[in-house]
Amino acid sequence: MSMGLHESRWRRRRTIRWKVVKAVFVLGLLLAAGLFAYETGSIAALQPVNRLEKQVAELSRTLTALQETNTELSAAAEAARNREAEWQQRYQAEVPTGHSKDLFELIRDRMADGVEAKRLAFVIEATGNLRSCDNNPMTKRFLVQTPLYQGANDSVSFGGETITITARGPNATNPEGNAEAWFDPAKPLTVRFTEIGGGATEKTGKLPMHHSVVVRDSEYRFAIQRGPQGFVKVTGERCKFP
Repeated sequence: MSMGLHESRWRRRRTIRWKVVKAVFVLGLLLAAGLFAYETGSIAALQPVNRLEKQVAELSRTLTALQETNTELSAAAEAARNREAEWQQRYQAEVPTGHSKDLFELIRDRMADGVEAKRLAFVIEATGNLRSCDNNPMTKRFLVQTPLYQGANDSVSFGGETITITARGPNATNPEGNAEAWFDPAKPLTVRFTEIGGGATEKTGKLPMHHSVVVRDSEYRFAIQRGPQGFVKVTGERCKFP
């Protein structure tokens, strides 16, 4: 009977130990599962942070590259502005304007007509402000040709018909906007100077205008001004050349 009681106690202790072992095992599983879940959650939580950190690093590199490009573009723009200012200064200093431009164009036209550069240089060097003129200026007037008028009294001659002068210009308009036969003196007109040998030069601009024509050893200087309605007045003077 004592053996049965002893065996019963042993079985109960064994059962208790087994339950304790299972409880410890289950608790271990729960702890392992919790730890795994924690680690998994931590890794999952860190992934967006890592992506953001990579994006921030990439954006920082892009910003740095853009800043460098902007610096280079700013430097290039400054250099372009400096070159533009330099060319503007050179243009203003080297490109002729006003009377210098008229003289340059006259020289270019004469060279195009076959006059040698040496001859032009000699004439320019020999020319001074002192002129030997006839001191007998003559004033004549003529009608300006327009699209509506190409009739008589539309030319004058100077120097014994050495030079014949004509002009053409746009029609004037009345208050109703209709074209008149005479020219509009407020608009540019073209004056043509035809030499006796057939050569001719033209000058276009608004009145008053000034022009000179050299024929052999004479220079004819002209001043063109507005005259009565439809007319222009030309004052001409002959001087020795050069």
